[in-house]
Amino acid sequence: MFIIGTIIFILYMVGYVMMIKTQHGIQARDRMNDPELNRLPDSVDMDGHGNWGRFPTEKPKKKRLTKSRKKVKL
Repeated sequence: MFIIGTIIFILYMVGYVMMIKTQHGIQARDRMNDPELNRLPDSVDMDGHGNWGRFPTEKPKKKRLTKSRKKVKL
């Protein structure tokens, strides 16, 4: 009985390791084909967290006043 359990356990572990290896290969291939991950590294990014708003992408637009201003004479 111990031998049958050992054989089942070994087959299970072999299948598990093969599944991990296969999924690792699929994930590596997906990363190679992903254009978002294949960008050139940012030479200014010292902490490795990416561009977290170091420089705004757009300049903020100036807001116009909706109410007209009246000149006050003193």
